[in-house]
Amino acid sequence: MPNEWKVLERAVDRFELDPEQRQEYVRTITEVYGEAMATRSEFEEFGEEYYSFLNREVFSDDRVISTLSSFGLSEEQLAAFRDGTIASDELVKTWNELRFRIDELIDFAMLLKLVKDYGDRSDTGMIESRYRLQKLVYLVNRRIAQQDDYAAIGELEGDLGMLDRTGYRYRFTKRSSGPFSSDVYEDKNRLFAWQLIDEPVIGQKGTGEVGEHERRYGVELAPAGEIMVNEFYDRIEHADSMMLSSWNYAQQTVIDEIAHMTHDDFVQYISEGDRLQKASTGAELLVGPRRKFKANEIEFLDELTGEFAHA
Repeated sequence: MPNEWKVLERAVDRFELDPEQRQEYVRTITEVYGEAMATRSEFEEFGEEYYSFLNREVFSDDRVISTLSSFGLSEEQLAAFRDGTIASDELVKTWNELRFRIDELIDFAMLLKLVKDYGDRSDTGMIESRYRLQKLVYLVNRRIAQQDDYAAIGELEGDLGMLDRTGYRYRFTKRSSGPFSSDVYEDKNRLFAWQLIDEPVIGQKGTGEVGEHERRYGVELAPAGEIMVNEFYDRIEHADSMMLSSWNYAQQTVIDEIAHMTHDDFVQYISEGDRLQKASTGAELLVGPRRKFKANEIEFLDELTGEFAHA
């Protein structure tokens, strides 16, 4: 039920919660939602009746208000929750607005390709947890940062190699589970909401990652995602853009290195990183490239835009 999670999660976007707070909110709202749904039949449509139910039985629940209050939010900020006046229909509309920037489109495309390529190489046919997805994206950007930026000769070269020019445009910080990006979490949810990926429950023991505290979720392409990836897969594999091909090469290298690692081995591999060991909790670990793609650098941009608009 994609609309369910669009509304429940985006209701707190206005508050700029940190990852730990968002995790606690999601845990509370999920519990309240489950109890409320258990007392009634399933909704046939996720429209006005469903949104009224959320305001009446879920958002205004004392446990939700108490959790949000513990984050230091004011009474004014909590008024819409307490009064049951969350504009859920507007939250869904803003989620689905197709005002994509070029860099967003490339991030989406490379995330889908990551899910496909990893699934093709792994023993399980999917990315084995939300934890592993987060760390995969981090490792891809870290690998890009280790590539020499030969095009920067004569320019002011940064200390992050090719990551100054290409890679996922996400910011990673250190949390208890290691490198984490709320941007990755958000984009993963958007791909799920558009029914391009699925997240089946594959284990009853969580990983400690945001949204994966009590259960483990796999990440795999949905049928619509398979179709979409097939439309642009070869275009990325044989891209003329040096920036896109460097990104793709780094991604393939990371997948080959860790696709067959057990969860425990992978956790150990992540924890051994020098940057991670030296950083304090909440510290910034890695930031995506400053440079933006230009329209003339992505020869299949129109097709890509059309694919996501259709989704």
